[in-house]
Amino acid sequence: MAIFRGNITRLIEGMSGAIVLLLTVAVPAIYFAIGWESQSTHLQTTVDIHARQISTIIARNPEMWKYETIRLGGILSDQPGGKHLESSRILAADGSVVMRLDETIPWPSMTRSHPLMDSGEIVGSMETSASMRPLFLRSLLLALIGAVLSAALIFLIRVYPLSELRNALDLLSREKRHAKVTLHSIGDGVISTDTEDRVLIINRAAAEMTGWPQAEASGRPIGEVFRLEGKLLVGRDGSQRTIESGVSPILHESGRSIGTVHVFRDVTEQVRTMEELHKAQKLESLGVLAGGIAHEIRNPLSAINISLSSIQHVCSQSLGLEPEILGKIRLVAEQMNSAATKIATVVQRVMDFSKPIPPRMALADLNRVISEAIGMSSSTLRKRGIAVYENLAPDLPPCRIDSQLIEQVLINLITNAYQALETADGSKFIEIASSALDGWIVVRVSDSGPGVPQDIRGKIFDPFFTTRKDGSGIGLAFSHRIVNEHGGTLRLDTSKWGGAEFRIELPLSREGIPA
Repeated sequence: MAIFRGNITRLIEGMSGAIVLLLTVAVPAIYFAIGWESQSTHLQTTVDIHARQISTIIARNPEMWKYETIRLGGILSDQPGGKHLESSRILAADGSVVMRLDETIPWPSMTRSHPLMDSGEIVGSMETSASMRPLFLRSLLLALIGAVLSAALIFLIRVYPLSELRNALDLLSREKRHAKVTLHSIGDGVISTDTEDRVLIINRAAAEMTGWPQAEASGRPIGEVFRLEGKLLVGRDGSQRTIESGVSPILHESGRSIGTVHVFRDVTEQVRTMEELHKAQKLESLGVLAGGIAHEIRNPLSAINISLSSIQHVCSQSLGLEPEILGKIRLVAEQMNSAATKIATVVQRVMDFSKPIPPRMALADLNRVISEAIGMSSSTLRKRGIAVYENLAPDLPPCRIDSQLIEQVLINLITNAYQALETADGSKFIEIASSALDGWIVVRVSDSGPGVPQDIRGKIFDPFFTTRKDGSGIGLAFSHRIVNEHGGTLRLDTSKWGGAEFRIELPLSREGIPA
């Protein structure tokens, strides 16, 4: 805009200078030159006529022509072409004045002469002078008129239009800045392209999502900057996010397309929230169903346990049975009792899952809760040869949690980690880390195991989903629900060793405001 304004200003200034030069210098100079040439021609013509007339007199009376004053005076007083302010004189060959017709000739003046001939010899000359002051005055007057006209034209052509142009350019510049600020303030990503699908404009939101700033994106093909894989936007650094997008043509006044505009927004969090909500609803439904089933199992299970107790009591009182048969009966009873105990444990877990207890929230030091959970699992971890690394942030802000429930969540995640390490080769590591980030406390439980296959990652928080033969599939579902009830999230990622990393995010508690 500044370059355009400067070019227009220079153009107008150049036109103004040309007009001033034309009206104040060129026109008066041309007028003076034409007047000078006209005066010179007139004087030369007058001198030539008078010289021929005098030469005729000389030819008739070569010796006495100087004394024919009457005829010579008549010739000098005859002014061809009208009355002019002129002075004429006739000179002899020796330079003496033969006759003079004097007029007062103001300075400056112009003089023209012609030789007087007699039989091919010069016997004198004829001179005529005229004042050039009238021509100078008229030229000066014309220059003054030109200066006045130039001033008026400069105002009309330069001052007024330039002022209006400056106002228009300032208005255009303000509108452009306002449009630019508006474009960069929009939360949605906006990218405009030309007819060859090359990027022209990319706003701040689009630059953040794609990783391409305006300076680097400009002129690049849209497919290089705005990479889509289905509904996923792939950033410059390889990151992916779910987006909603649309594209519209940019139409000229004539109706032809001069480019396109792409508008898109990041809906990753909305999609994740909807998935979490759907999962929570599914968990609730499954919990109710599982609770009903567990309740129906509990009654016959109680009868089985009573019957087993009766059998064991009868066997202990029976003296007529052979020891071998009695031993077999006791073995079967113990196996049945062990199985019934496992069933009872599963039923109790299902009942606990189906009827969750609301968390009792209180301000707590999460690092202390983490340390207690590690302490509860330390014996098992040592026996399995697993090294545990604690990377807890010092001065971690307090958060409002149910310490017992969060401790159970951490124990579940540590248990899940060391179970995954049972089949791992090489060194076995578990890392528990804490940190504060943007109003959240983040706890990471990472392992060096084989990780979770991509095709089952979306199912691991589903109730009763498990890949272990002796697993119930309740631990991760229970942990996920507890974290959600705390207003947080539990997510699965990949650890720095390539194994699984469970990430707990809990909101910080601000003083006086419950989290």
